[in-house]
Amino acid sequence: MDIPITLFIALIATAVAIGVFSAVKARQLARQRALEALAQRLGLSFSADDRFGLLKQLKDFDLLHRERRWIGRRGRIRNVLRGRVSNTDVYLFDYTYVISTGKSTRRITQTVFFADNKDWYLPNFKLRPETWWQKALGMFDKSDINFPENPEFSGKFWLTGEFESLVRKTFHPEVQHFLVSRPPVFLEGNNFYLLAYKPKKALHPDDAEVFFEHCCQLVGHLQKEEGRLELLNLAEVGQVKKVVEKQSREK
Repeated sequence: MDIPITLFIALIATAVAIGVFSAVKARQLARQRALEALAQRLGLSFSADDRFGLLKQLKDFDLLHRERRWIGRRGRIRNVLRGRVSNTDVYLFDYTYVISTGKSTRRITQTVFFADNKDWYLPNFKLRPETWWQKALGMFDKSDINFPENPEFSGKFWLTGEFESLVRKTFHPEVQHFLVSRPPVFLEGNNFYLLAYKPKKALHPDDAEVFFEHCCQLVGHLQKEEGRLELLNLAEVGQVKKVVEKQSREK
Protein backbone atom coordinates (compact mmCIF):
# COMPACT_ATOMS: atom_id res chain seq x y z
CA MET A 1 0.00 0.00 0.00
CA ASP A 2 1.35 3.37 -0.99
CA ILE A 3 1.93 5.89 1.79
CA PRO A 4 0.46 9.33 1.03
CA ILE A 5 3.20 11.85 0.38
CA THR A 6 1.96 14.16 3.17
CA LEU A 7 2.09 11.31 5.71
CA PHE A 8 5.57 10.34 4.50
CA ILE A 9 6.83 13.91 4.94
CA ALA A 10 5.24 14.07 8.40
CA LEU A 11 6.97 10.84 9.43
CA ILE A 12 10.33 12.12 8.20
CA ALA A 13 9.85 15.43 10.04
CA THR A 14 8.90 13.59 13.23
CA ALA A 15 11.94 11.34 13.00
CA VAL A 16 14.22 14.35 12.49
CA ALA A 17 12.64 16.19 15.42
CA ILE A 18 13.09 13.16 17.69
CA GLY A 19 16.69 12.83 16.57
CA VAL A 20 17.46 16.49 17.26
CA PHE A 21 15.74 16.35 20.65
CA SER A 22 17.68 13.22 21.61
CA ALA A 23 20.98 14.80 20.54
CA VAL A 24 20.27 17.95 22.56
CA LYS A 25 19.37 15.90 25.64
CA ALA A 26 22.52 13.82 25.24
CA ARG A 27 24.68 16.97 25.08
CA GLN A 28 22.93 18.46 28.11
CA LEU A 29 23.46 15.27 30.12
CA ALA A 30 27.12 15.08 29.11
CA ARG A 31 27.67 18.69 30.18
CA GLN A 32 25.86 18.11 33.45
CA ARG A 33 28.10 15.15 34.26
CA ALA A 34 31.25 17.07 33.28
CA LEU A 35 30.33 20.05 35.49
CA GLU A 36 29.36 17.76 38.35
CA ALA A 37 32.82 16.21 38.10
CA LEU A 38 34.31 19.72 38.12
CA ALA A 39 32.37 20.54 41.29
CA GLN A 40 33.77 17.44 42.99
CA ARG A 41 37.29 18.33 41.89
CA LEU A 42 36.94 21.85 43.31
CA GLY A 43 35.21 20.77 46.50
CA LEU A 44 31.94 22.51 45.58
CA SER A 45 28.35 21.36 45.87
CA PHE A 46 26.42 20.66 42.66
CA SER A 47 22.79 21.01 41.71
CA ALA A 48 21.43 20.20 38.26
CA ASP A 49 18.69 22.82 38.69
CA ASP A 50 18.33 26.25 40.30
CA ARG A 51 17.22 25.21 43.77
CA PHE A 52 18.65 28.45 45.22
CA GLY A 53 16.24 30.80 43.44
CA LEU A 54 19.07 32.54 41.59
CA LEU A 55 16.94 33.52 38.61
CA LYS A 56 14.65 35.59 40.82
CA GLN A 57 17.54 36.87 42.96
CA LEU A 58 19.40 38.26 39.94
CA LYS A 59 16.41 39.61 38.02
CA ASP A 60 17.60 43.24 38.19
CA PHE A 61 20.88 42.63 36.36
CA ASP A 62 21.26 43.54 32.70
CA LEU A 63 22.31 40.01 31.84
CA LEU A 64 18.87 38.68 32.75
CA HIS A 65 17.12 41.38 30.71
CA ARG A 66 18.61 40.32 27.39
CA GLU A 67 16.00 37.71 26.67
CA ARG A 68 13.47 38.75 24.06
CA ARG A 69 10.94 36.04 24.53
CA TRP A 70 7.44 34.85 23.99
CA ILE A 71 4.88 35.21 26.77
CA GLY A 72 5.37 32.46 29.32
CA ARG A 73 8.99 31.71 28.47
CA ARG A 74 11.78 32.45 30.92
CA GLY A 75 15.52 32.06 31.03
CA ARG A 76 16.74 29.02 32.89
CA ILE A 77 19.66 28.33 35.21
CA ARG A 78 21.20 24.86 35.28
CA ASN A 79 24.30 23.08 36.55
CA VAL A 80 24.87 25.19 39.65
CA LEU A 81 28.21 24.85 41.43
CA ARG A 82 28.25 26.47 44.87
CA GLY A 83 30.95 27.15 47.44
CA ARG A 84 32.30 29.75 49.82
CA VAL A 85 35.38 31.98 49.64
CA SER A 86 36.07 33.54 53.02
CA ASN A 87 32.66 35.04 53.92
CA THR A 88 31.40 35.17 50.33
CA ASP A 89 28.99 32.70 48.73
CA VAL A 90 30.16 31.93 45.20
CA TYR A 91 28.33 30.21 42.36
CA LEU A 92 29.10 29.06 38.84
CA PHE A 93 26.20 28.12 36.58
CA ASP A 94 24.85 27.86 33.04
CA TYR A 95 22.28 30.49 32.09
CA THR A 96 20.16 29.75 29.01
CA TYR A 97 17.86 32.27 27.41
CA VAL A 98 16.01 32.69 24.12
CA ILE A 99 16.10 35.62 21.72
CA SER A 100 13.18 35.66 19.30
CA THR A 101 12.94 38.35 16.63
CA GLY A 102 9.75 36.97 15.10
CA LYS A 103 11.56 35.63 12.04
CA SER A 104 14.16 33.58 13.90
CA THR A 105 14.90 32.23 17.34
CA ARG A 106 18.26 31.75 19.05
CA ARG A 107 18.88 29.83 22.23
CA ILE A 108 21.99 31.06 24.04
CA THR A 109 23.76 29.35 26.92
CA GLN A 110 26.59 31.01 28.80
CA THR A 111 28.62 30.36 31.93
CA VAL A 112 28.09 32.87 34.74
CA PHE A 113 29.93 33.50 38.01
CA PHE A 114 27.97 35.01 40.90
CA ALA A 115 29.27 36.21 44.28
CA ASP A 116 27.06 37.21 47.21
CA ASN A 117 28.59 39.00 50.21
CA LYS A 118 26.34 40.76 52.72
CA ASP A 119 29.34 42.83 53.90
CA TRP A 120 29.67 44.42 50.48
CA TYR A 121 28.14 47.75 49.53
CA LEU A 122 29.09 47.73 45.87
CA PRO A 123 27.91 50.58 43.66
CA ASN A 124 25.78 49.80 40.66
CA PHE A 125 28.40 49.40 37.91
CA LYS A 126 29.08 47.67 34.62
CA LEU A 127 32.47 46.83 33.15
CA ARG A 128 33.19 45.36 29.73
CA PRO A 129 36.09 45.21 27.28
CA GLU A 130 36.26 48.49 25.38
CA THR A 131 35.65 48.09 21.64
CA TRP A 132 37.00 50.25 18.84
CA TRP A 133 33.62 51.87 18.26
CA GLN A 134 33.31 52.75 21.95
CA LYS A 135 36.72 54.41 21.68
CA ALA A 136 35.46 56.34 18.67
CA LEU A 137 32.30 57.39 20.51
CA GLY A 138 34.32 58.38 23.56
CA MET A 139 34.55 61.97 22.38
CA PHE A 140 30.74 62.22 22.56
CA ASP A 141 29.85 59.70 25.28
CA LYS A 142 31.45 60.73 28.57
CA SER A 143 29.93 57.93 30.66
CA ASP A 144 33.14 55.87 30.60
CA ILE A 145 35.01 56.20 33.91
CA ASN A 146 38.73 56.47 33.18
CA PHE A 147 41.78 56.47 35.43
CA PRO A 148 44.47 58.86 34.11
CA GLU A 149 47.03 57.18 36.34
CA ASN A 150 46.35 53.82 34.64
CA PRO A 151 45.86 54.35 30.88
CA GLU A 152 46.26 50.61 30.24
CA PHE A 153 43.18 49.77 32.31
CA SER A 154 41.23 52.73 30.92
CA GLY A 155 42.09 51.70 27.36
CA LYS A 156 41.04 48.09 27.87
CA PHE A 157 37.72 48.54 29.68
CA TRP A 158 34.52 50.55 29.38
CA LEU A 159 33.40 51.21 32.96
CA THR A 160 30.15 52.94 33.91
CA GLY A 161 28.25 53.42 37.14
CA GLU A 162 25.65 55.55 38.89
CA PHE A 163 28.02 57.02 41.49
CA GLU A 164 31.44 57.66 40.01
CA SER A 165 33.18 58.23 43.35
CA LEU A 166 31.96 54.85 44.63
CA VAL A 167 32.99 53.11 41.42
CA ARG A 168 36.48 54.59 41.67
CA LYS A 169 36.76 53.34 45.25
CA THR A 170 35.74 49.85 44.14
CA PHE A 171 38.22 49.72 41.27
CA HIS A 172 41.25 50.59 43.35
CA PRO A 173 44.74 50.03 41.80
CA GLU A 174 44.97 46.41 42.94
CA VAL A 175 41.68 45.52 41.24
CA GLN A 176 42.72 47.39 38.10
CA HIS A 177 46.02 45.54 37.92
CA PHE A 178 44.30 42.20 38.43
CA LEU A 179 41.76 42.78 35.65
CA VAL A 180 44.41 43.96 33.19
CA SER A 181 46.45 40.80 33.75
CA ARG A 182 43.46 38.42 33.34
CA PRO A 183 41.32 37.57 30.30
CA PRO A 184 38.69 40.30 29.83
CA VAL A 185 35.23 39.62 31.22
CA PHE A 186 31.97 41.44 31.66
CA LEU A 187 31.28 42.47 35.26
CA GLU A 188 28.12 43.78 36.90
CA GLY A 189 27.96 44.90 40.51
CA ASN A 190 25.10 45.97 42.73
CA ASN A 191 25.11 46.19 46.52
CA PHE A 192 25.83 42.65 47.80
CA TYR A 193 26.13 41.05 44.37
CA LEU A 194 28.80 40.61 41.72
CA LEU A 195 28.30 38.92 38.32
CA ALA A 196 31.05 37.94 35.88
CA TYR A 197 30.62 36.31 32.48
CA LYS A 198 31.85 36.04 28.92
CA PRO A 199 28.87 36.82 26.68
CA LYS A 200 27.26 33.95 24.81
CA LYS A 201 29.93 31.45 25.87
CA ALA A 202 29.21 28.16 27.60
CA LEU A 203 32.72 27.44 28.80
CA HIS A 204 34.28 24.01 28.52
CA PRO A 205 34.73 22.58 32.05
CA ASP A 206 38.50 23.10 31.91
CA ASP A 207 38.03 26.74 30.88
CA ALA A 208 35.23 27.11 33.44
CA GLU A 209 37.64 25.99 36.16
CA VAL A 210 40.17 28.69 35.23
CA PHE A 211 37.40 31.28 34.94
CA PHE A 212 36.02 30.34 38.36
CA GLU A 213 39.44 30.57 39.97
CA HIS A 214 40.07 34.00 38.43
CA CYS A 215 36.69 35.24 39.65
CA CYS A 216 37.36 33.95 43.17
CA GLN A 217 40.68 35.82 43.11
CA LEU A 218 38.81 38.97 42.09
CA VAL A 219 36.48 38.45 45.05
CA GLY A 220 39.54 38.31 47.27
CA HIS A 221 40.74 41.66 45.95
CA LEU A 222 37.32 43.21 46.53
CA GLN A 223 37.38 41.95 50.11
CA LYS A 224 40.55 43.83 51.03
CA GLU A 225 39.79 45.38 54.41
CA GLU A 226 40.70 48.92 53.41
CA GLY A 227 38.47 48.89 50.37
CA ARG A 228 35.58 47.37 52.32
CA LEU A 229 35.74 50.00 55.04
CA GLU A 230 35.86 52.82 52.50
CA LEU A 231 32.84 51.41 50.67
CA LEU A 232 30.96 50.99 53.93
CA ASN A 233 31.57 54.59 54.97
CA LEU A 234 30.48 55.91 51.59
CA ALA A 235 27.39 53.70 51.65
CA GLU A 236 26.45 55.08 55.07
CA VAL A 237 26.72 58.62 53.67
CA GLY A 238 24.38 57.57 50.88
CA GLN A 239 21.86 56.19 53.37
CA VAL A 240 21.90 59.44 55.34
CA LYS A 241 21.31 61.37 52.11
CA LYS A 242 18.29 59.20 51.32
CA VAL A 243 16.80 59.82 54.77
CA VAL A 244 17.27 63.58 54.42
CA GLU A 245 15.66 63.57 50.98
CA LYS A 246 12.72 61.54 52.29
CA GLN A 247 12.20 63.90 55.19
CA SER A 248 12.28 66.87 52.80
CA ARG A 249 9.59 65.33 50.61
CA GLU A 250 7.37 64.65 53.63
CA LYS A 251 7.47 68.27 54.80
